[in-house]
Amino acid sequence: MTPSEAPSAHPVAPRHERLSWPDVAKGACILLVVLHHVILKDYIFLVGAAFDPVEDTWHDLTYALKPVRMPLFFAVSGFFAASAVARPWRASWRRIASGYYLYVVWLGVYVGVYSLERDIPANRVVSVADLFGELAWAVSSMWFLYALAVYFVVAKLLRRIPPAAVVGAAATLSVSVSALGIEENNRFSVLVHLVYFLAGAYYPHVLRRIADLRLSGVALLGLLVAYGGAAAVVLYSGLPWSPTAFAASLIGIPLGILLAVRAGDSRVADALAWVGRRTLRVYVLHLIVLVVLVQLPLALGERGTLGLLAALGYPVLMTGLVVLACFGLHEALVRLRCGWLFALPAPLDQRLAALAAGTGQPVPADTGKVPNDARSGSTG
Repeated sequence: MTPSEAPSAHPVAPRHERLSWPDVAKGACILLVVLHHVILKDYIFLVGAAFDPVEDTWHDLTYALKPVRMPLFFAVSGFFAASAVARPWRASWRRIASGYYLYVVWLGVYVGVYSLERDIPANRVVSVADLFGELAWAVSSMWFLYALAVYFVVAKLLRRIPPAAVVGAAATLSVSVSALGIEENNRFSVLVHLVYFLAGAYYPHVLRRIADLRLSGVALLGLLVAYGGAAAVVLYSGLPWSPTAFAASLIGIPLGILLAVRAGDSRVADALAWVGRRTLRVYVLHLIVLVVLVQLPLALGERGTLGLLAALGYPVLMTGLVVLACFGLHEALVRLRCGWLFALPAPLDQRLAALAAGTGQPVPADTGKVPNDARSGSTG
């Protein structure tokens, strides 16, 4: 059975249906991405020797979350793309062009940013050859935008092949990537995470079934403990990263979905869902905010209770401030008529919308506003 035939057996939600747990999951994941970068690009350089154990704890914690942070994000992204993958190509050029356009724009932005700020740890473009290489296979901090665009194309190209074969091949790739010796750059991440997007795109009904599970608190705690054990193997066993992380992800993704569902209609869930519908602006802007942050004369070396509290709380506090700064910066850029940084320019968008309309697909009205992240509220 091809993905285009799958809805007959496993219905995909109508386009008007809005699920909350995927946005909650996306919101939590993007906050964990920011936390990860706060820790690795700022925090670890501020902590004095007196608080090395606290620094080590934060360092290990963020790496322990790595097998769930981006895999869950990509699984949910594939879930949202499921029905679009099955549509005709002409209905998809707008989405494909938008994704790659955003990657190229922000690749250019960060070439400029990192040419000015050379101290923050980052994969950088240092030559024209590097730049052309980035256009073909991302290694920079913007690899996520590249991956989303390319994964969608791959999913469409392979949609006539039995989904189990495609996902199985992608899983084999994910498990074996450590053998390539490229773990220190983001090309590793591009290869590793393809399987999660494809799984979400080809098997959205599986994610729905996981979300529909009603586990007891004890069962959920057991799953959490199991993930902790799997993450410990990833961190401390000395085994290759990609196979151990893949095994941990098989626990972490269902755990993340179930926790997002368990959050329900709480205020925390509402806040995470709101952020989850606006992840693009946080992803592309948070590193710029961090570049500014690392210039500040901060230190976390003061001994005593206040110093300990600062060392413990700094990553969480700064994550919140960085995210708030991203939303403020986004609003300022839009007001300065820089909305083209976050969406296709109107003429190109309208031309591609007309192309999609020729297939009988609905075309959203042009409101002149920068939209929230595309397709973050439905599976269509």
